[in-house]
Amino acid sequence: MEAQDRGSHARAGWLIARDGTALPTPLFQPVATAGSLRTLDWADLWALGYRHVLMNTYHLAVRPGVEEIRRSGGLKAFTAWPGSVLTDSGGYQAFSLASRRTLRGDGIRFTDHVGGARHHFTGRSVLSAQLAFGVDFAMCLDVCTGLPAPRNRVERDMALTHAWAVEQAALWPELLSTAGVPSMAQGEGGAGLEPPRLFGIAQGGLEEDLRRESIALIASLSFDGVALGGLAVGEPREDFHRMAALCGPLLPREGVRYLLGVGEPADLLFAVAHGFDLFDCVQPTRMARHGTAYTSAGKLHLRHAIFAGDVRPLDVRCRCPVCRTYSRAYLRHLFTLHEHSFARLLTLHNLAFYRALLGRARRRIVAGTYGGWWEKQYALVDRVVPEGL
Repeated sequence: MEAQDRGSHARAGWLIARDGTALPTPLFQPVATAGSLRTLDWADLWALGYRHVLMNTYHLAVRPGVEEIRRSGGLKAFTAWPGSVLTDSGGYQAFSLASRRTLRGDGIRFTDHVGGARHHFTGRSVLSAQLAFGVDFAMCLDVCTGLPAPRNRVERDMALTHAWAVEQAALWPELLSTAGVPSMAQGEGGAGLEPPRLFGIAQGGLEEDLRRESIALIASLSFDGVALGGLAVGEPREDFHRMAALCGPLLPREGVRYLLGVGEPADLLFAVAHGFDLFDCVQPTRMARHGTAYTSAGKLHLRHAIFAGDVRPLDVRCRCPVCRTYSRAYLRHLFTLHEHSFARLLTLHNLAFYRALLGRARRRIVAGTYGGWWEKQYALVDRVVPEGL
């Protein structure tokens, strides 16, 4: 950790990739679920300053398959992404594909969404897959409980998560050795890479005692960081805030504090204030495709007629290529034409905005002034931009 804000739990630090690249935190991870970022290519992302992405083990295991990626030399060689990679284990799909999965003590059985094939995810299989992918950061298999949920279901899912976490923490050194890590080459770099880092995941729904219990158990195991899962999965925002405020400071001071799947800009600022370092979400890319731009003055829904004739950029504070070149009026024109370029341009802008927002947050943390800054920013970025702004 580099700095601790004086007026909040916010912290600035570094996430170290296998090749030694230091990624500044707080850090937002663009989501390239199946090894691609919709509407953009890697050169676009690199030009925006991103050096790290998240990909998903479930989707990659379904298509193109673990063995094809292994034969290609790992994810970085297969996709030609030059930066670092974190893979989600597939535990989130226990929530998002609930109608296609069965939970058992030995793992999760899925009927995949592509061809209906059957897959059995266990702690061993998902860690082995992530090692075959050659990732920088791997995630444990867990059960993400959709909310709201009765306490007995939360307890059941948490018990499975805990049992698998204990198993995976014990398995990890054996799997590293079997795979030849860190000497194995995954894409460019070869020998000399550090071993990938493994993060555990705490669950517990909206039950404060279960959240405390889960964090304590996961933190007691030999993980390189602890993630908080099972939020932003259907609960009211006030419950999200209550849980994030409770759990952030409870996570280990040493190691990464990762809040899974949270992506509204205001919620990122809130989570940073309560001690979280790492985030991921499809929000900036998905909302771009639906016509929403995030700005320092709030959200612009460009489908609205009020932006016809508006010659200003999306955000006067933004220096991204889109804001330097195009007006709100022209972008809305592209939207009404259903041009594919509209989604690309708004995705570029939204990802640039997210990176700049957390960059400003980091500078405030280092200066010790984040606590007096974030609440004002929260109110601005959370609103819908009214007519005339």
